[in-house]
Amino acid sequence: MKNTLFLCLFLLVIAPNAAHAKAGLISFGGENIVPVVELPNDERFQTVDGDYVDIGYIYKSVEILFIPLWNYDGRFAGMLPQQDAYIDLTPLQVTGLTLEAGMVLPEAPYLDFWHSIGGKIVCLVLCGALALYVRRNMQKKASYFSSLPTGRERLKDILVNSNEFVELAASVLEQDDKSKVQGLEFIAAKKYFNNVISISVFDMSKVSIEQVQAQNDDLFNRLLGLKKMLAMKSQNTIHYLYFTFDSSPTAAEITALKKLRKRKISKASNLIPIIIDFEKQVIESAMGVYPSKKILQNCFTQAETHLDEIVEPARV
Repeated sequence: MKNTLFLCLFLLVIAPNAAHAKAGLISFGGENIVPVVELPNDERFQTVDGDYVDIGYIYKSVEILFIPLWNYDGRFAGMLPQQDAYIDLTPLQVTGLTLEAGMVLPEAPYLDFWHSIGGKIVCLVLCGALALYVRRNMQKKASYFSSLPTGRERLKDILVNSNEFVELAASVLEQDDKSKVQGLEFIAAKKYFNNVISISVFDMSKVSIEQVQAQNDDLFNRLLGLKKMLAMKSQNTIHYLYFTFDSSPTAAEITALKKLRKRKISKASNLIPIIIDFEKQVIESAMGVYPSKKILQNCFTQAETHLDEIVEPARV
């Protein structure tokens, strides 16, 4: 049996391999090797180059921020003294080597606690903490009420002071001597993950449905240039048009406004109309709304202002 083992090692050591671990914030596919059985340092387990062989466990892993999340493609191999160097062994050869040494292979797991379980626990804790933070942040936004007197003022307050939108000057849509956008009350924008989101709020008591329809194509083209003007880098842009009514619009008017939705695939841009009815306290949309309807509906309610919250002006 000893001669057979020598022959196997001699043939395999001709082309030794190296385990290459991949480093980075996100890494996968890199190989790592850890010792499992330390064989005696005698001629029975020595290669023709004079290197002693031990039994190791080689595996690949997926790591994010240096936290091991998943291990795969694990197998036994012959470990060489050189760092990360090994020779491939079949399961039969591994069994033969351990029997020759009078040893037995330990039971799995072959990795330490951190690499087998600890990394996964830390990842779950971090994900749970992030989910809790996001949930509390959303609850905070959903519970924000403005004390300003009109619905549009409260809507603006909610967008800017609760949802981190930045109000823009109306002139950003009036570049190259373009005319004013009819009925535009204010415009705001923000970066949201890999999207640029803009919200243009219209006062429908100052503009007709026909005027809105007539300027819609030109408005969309102006909004397409908004990302470049603001020097915001993103792959997608979403432009919401909030049409706000003090008196409830008719069903025909709602249908006409919903049809203003546009999409430009080459620019990865969408134009989405939203109808906000202050009289009936209803929000209409052909698709999803951002911020959520639950948050936007807070503009229908005026928060109470307590006397102890009013700060008297300083006397000179």
